[in-house]
Amino acid sequence: MQNSEDEIKSLKAEVKSLRAENRELKQVVSEPLEHQQQTIEAEKKIKDQNEKLKKYNLELEQFTYVATHDLKSPLTNIQGYLDLLELDLVDPSEDIKDSLKWLKYSVAEARSVIVELTNALKARNNKEELLSSINLEELVESILSGMRSTILEKSIIFISDLSELNIIKYYPVALRSILQNIISNAIQYIGDSNPAEIHITSSSTESHISISIQDNGLGIDLEKDKAKVFGLFKRVSNDQNGSGIGMFIVNNLLKNYGGELAVESEIGKGSTFTVIIPNETNKE
Repeated sequence: MQNSEDEIKSLKAEVKSLRAENRELKQVVSEPLEHQQQTIEAEKKIKDQNEKLKKYNLELEQFTYVATHDLKSPLTNIQGYLDLLELDLVDPSEDIKDSLKWLKYSVAEARSVIVELTNALKARNNKEELLSSINLEELVESILSGMRSTILEKSIIFISDLSELNIIKYYPVALRSILQNIISNAIQYIGDSNPAEIHITSSSTESHISISIQDNGLGIDLEKDKAKVFGLFKRVSNDQNGSGIGMFIVNNLLKNYGGELAVESEIGKGSTFTVIIPNETNKE
């Protein structure tokens, strides 16, 4: 009887061992199938995302064509009315003359941006065709002219020192959008600084170019809010004037065209945003 019990125990142990081995074998056999299924699902997801991306890119391209085309007509009308207004004014004050001058300048700049966008669309499949020399002083002056009324309203002092590096090679449309968003951001969060100052400087190394925009505004708690700085529809402060997409656009443009954005900031003392891009001039 004892022998029978021992045999049964032995058999049970063997069965248990075989079941364990069987589970291991099943796992070994099923793993490739599971991985294969995961791979198929991942490939399908990537394919679907690529199709969506193609669709979005096409829609964006069509929108940009329509927008640039449709903007030409109202800009021409604005230019025409400004010319007529200038002719009809009798002995206008210096302030009115100055306002008219800047209005006409802004219209000319808007037309220039439309031309740049159109050229960028035409050459969208070849980045090398978009790469060209940029005069930083002229670009910054053009950007600031479009923000002149806000700058005057907030009594902001702009100090630009681009003497170390003024002519660079990059993508004009992308760089305009990058600097415009950063400068606009600095103006928006300048706070009650007295005097309110924004410094724009440039420098270079053999491999990289740096363009810094430094303000003495509200500042950012980077330990707490750094993720918000580059997030879509994220605002660092409760200010409702911002859309929350400016720095997101900047970050993505730099990723797409080559470059990065460095941030230094301290609450109550201001922020410095530095655009770092490859030094294409040295590659000639």
